[in-house]
Amino acid sequence: MKARVGFGSIDYKVEGEPFVGRNEVLAKLDDDLTSRRNWHKQGYVIKKFLPSGTYLQFHGGMEELFRKCLSRAGVEVSSNFKSSNYHELVKSNYDLHLKVIEQTKLLQWYDLPIHVSIIEEVVSEIVSVPVRSIKPMNGERVFHFRVVRPGEPDFNPLHRDAWQAENKGAINIYVPLVGSNQNSSLLLAPGSHLWPEHRITRTKEGAVMNGVKFNVPGVIDSQIPINLERPNPGINHVMVFSPYLIHGGAINKNRRTTRISLEMRFWRK
Repeated sequence: MKARVGFGSIDYKVEGEPFVGRNEVLAKLDDDLTSRRNWHKQGYVIKKFLPSGTYLQFHGGMEELFRKCLSRAGVEVSSNFKSSNYHELVKSNYDLHLKVIEQTKLLQWYDLPIHVSIIEEVVSEIVSVPVRSIKPMNGERVFHFRVVRPGEPDFNPLHRDAWQAENKGAINIYVPLVGSNQNSSLLLAPGSHLWPEHRITRTKEGAVMNGVKFNVPGVIDSQIPINLERPNPGINHVMVFSPYLIHGGAINKNRRTTRISLEMRFWRK
């Protein structure tokens, strides 16, 4: 699978049973919460996240929560440990890294350092629709850290979240915590949420990439050239984007800094 990124490209192999959908646009069939926004055509927007004092509480609390995740994985760190140096801690020990990742996903809403309703209000204002972080299918209310070490394949294949039924009608957020910049932030293909399914070949079930099985189906090929961008939200900013956008493949090209972000989904109340 090849895709353009600025003046360069990414190239990786996705394995799985090939599947081609119908001549239909999923975002038009489902409840796409970006449909009435002036940024609908691109499928994402970057906005200010929190009031300054609230953000300081949030960011400090998220750093502390990440240290707790490390401790639960059997990795002891000092109170002055910088999460941007996480890659130096695990080095090339991939099994240890996987243990850490198991602790950083499906975290509960009450683990957040600020009340979840504050974030829900921010996202509701951005999409102009009242939303909450509760999955309609099962009532879960979760979030997770995305941890991407420099130069390592710690990222998903290109995909739409909405290829999984539980993510239909959602809206996604990406909040940079550490190490997120023009070399490492989330990659997405602007406008791809409006591409018809029959123009994309993907895996039928979860994709396998670099020997790792993912929950999401992965893009194998596309009749429409995939031109990826790194929108790169800054400190105390949030990127809100459609789950119908093709995104992923976000290798961290920083040489000495781990990228960690908060990723969370919301649905109409």
